[in-house]
Amino acid sequence: MASTLLAGQCAAIGWLLLGRLGVQEASPLRFLWVPASLVLFFTAIVTSLVLAGALIVLRRDRLETHGKPYAGEPREWHGGPLVQTFRSFLRGLRSLAGAPPWRLDLRAGELVEIRSRQEILATLDSRGELDSLPFMPEMESLCGREARVHRRVDKIFDWITMSGLRRMRDTVILEGLRCDGGYHEGCQADCPILWKEAWLRRSSKKKAAGERSSDSGISLDLRQFTTRIDTETSETRFVCQLSKLPQATSPTPWNSPRNLLRELFSGNVSIGPFLTFIAIFAFNAVQKRLGGACFPILGYSQSAKTPHAVLNIQPGELVRIRTKREIEETLNSQFKNRGLWFDKEMTRFCGGIYTVRARVDRQIDERTGKMVTINTPCITLEGVTATGEYFEFAPLDERIYWREIWLERLNAQADPVRKPPEAS
Repeated sequence: MASTLLAGQCAAIGWLLLGRLGVQEASPLRFLWVPASLVLFFTAIVTSLVLAGALIVLRRDRLETHGKPYAGEPREWHGGPLVQTFRSFLRGLRSLAGAPPWRLDLRAGELVEIRSRQEILATLDSRGELDSLPFMPEMESLCGREARVHRRVDKIFDWITMSGLRRMRDTVILEGLRCDGGYHEGCQADCPILWKEAWLRRSSKKKAAGERSSDSGISLDLRQFTTRIDTETSETRFVCQLSKLPQATSPTPWNSPRNLLRELFSGNVSIGPFLTFIAIFAFNAVQKRLGGACFPILGYSQSAKTPHAVLNIQPGELVRIRTKREIEETLNSQFKNRGLWFDKEMTRFCGGIYTVRARVDRQIDERTGKMVTINTPCITLEGVTATGEYFEFAPLDERIYWREIWLERLNAQADPVRKPPEAS
């Protein structure tokens, strides 16, 4: 139906273009030609996106049915020499317009150097923060290192206070630099570290005179800021970058197209994944309008209790993620297994083979600041992190947690011990 409609629209556009030649200048039809052409042209674009979205959805649904992953290549793009030159030109214009020197306007793929500890301390307030974002003691050992920008962080989803989409400024995450939890009682979340641009400089063999490291003589023990006392319970709570995100950001409207376009222009996402997202979004919009199901579709078990399996999977082992259909049989109506949510971001990895990175049994709950012991350990896999495609390309590169029952050991000598269904 969509393809027939698109063909009809293209024919109408062609008729208008050809018919324009025969329209007399004095004819009243000349006033209708331009708006009619624009309306048909816009409708043809929307129809093309919906049709493309339908084809993408059908392909992914087929892969999910056969248990094949479609994780794909990294979503980021770094741009070539022409793009880099254009970006440098824009930065020069911003500098002439009076932009602060510490505002580097970094993009994905750029090489930077982390400033010295003393330089960074000079940017912090009495709480060890810049724009309410803490510089954590785990970051001190990374000072002076070179690293490449992984993604620019222009927005975050506030899962703490549930206040919606929030705007973040002058912040990036760097490739391979994650929090080891060493000063937060061994938290195993392995979160990407957020870096303010004021804490970085562009990497260069020759540093400008004003960019040289200096000993400012500032002394600040950052460990004192890793905890706080709850005023209501007098209990100790942990403080980290994620727990401070509501204070370090500001509200931004969900429907602003700039929030999405920034991800494209910053290099956080290449044009291919970006157009794929737009096409799926258009398809889902039509489906929602017609009362149909939106992709990706998740099912769940009709049982009120969820099953549990003990594989005792260890880091370094090779596992296969079970098919989406197999995982759906382990979920309750909230799409959870023993409290762990299986979300639509995870469907793209189903059927894939990966190496186990770690077993996670303790981490800080960023909402409360409490250290939480996870009774049923979660598994993280090498190279399996959130792409954010189904969440408007959220930039934070979080680890994805998996239950053992969602995995299959490839080098197992015996079947896993399957526990009876547990209360969900």
